[in-house]
Amino acid sequence: MRKAFFFAGCLLLVFLAASEPVPARNKADITDLKVFADPPSLKVSFRIDNCFNQDMEQAIQSGVATTFRIRLVVEKDGLPYLRERLVDTSVERTIRYDTLHEQYLVSRVDDPTVFLTTKSFDEAKAWMSEVESLPVIALWRLALDQTYLVQVKAELSKAQVPSFLRYVFFFVSLWDFETPWVTVTYTH
Repeated sequence: MRKAFFFAGCLLLVFLAASEPVPARNKADITDLKVFADPPSLKVSFRIDNCFNQDMEQAIQSGVATTFRIRLVVEKDGLPYLRERLVDTSVERTIRYDTLHEQYLVSRVDDPTVFLTTKSFDEAKAWMSEVESLPVIALWRLALDQTYLVQVKAELSKAQVPSFLRYVFFFVSLWDFETPWVTVTYTH
């Protein structure tokens, strides 16, 4: 009996080693992450690359609102399970195409009730994927000569669709993305 389990385990390992790797659904990444002090806050700037694919662009241009969620974490440097977490928050950006006025509406982090408008899809995509000088934490909360880990991750917010309409919007799950965490150390 043990030989059969051993043989099956070896066969499984050979099969897994010989199989081709599964391609990632997307290749979205956070690039150019900069952390800097700009009194009164610690701020971040970065870009989300490859966050739009053809299916997503078609869905947006047909009027489907799309929301990116950006997660931000600030921790004191130390052992992984003993780090003090100072900030764990998320901010959202939403893009929507207004078919009546033929323009794109983008809500930004600083004021989600105010929409930026443009007729250029490229400009709207840039507004969605570029974050400039986003305040993360007040500088007075940081100790001098202490090292902190600033982590950033972006993901497509999952659509909230009623169950009876899910078969109509089956394409929504085909263009989800989630970037890996990007970490930068910052010494105050």
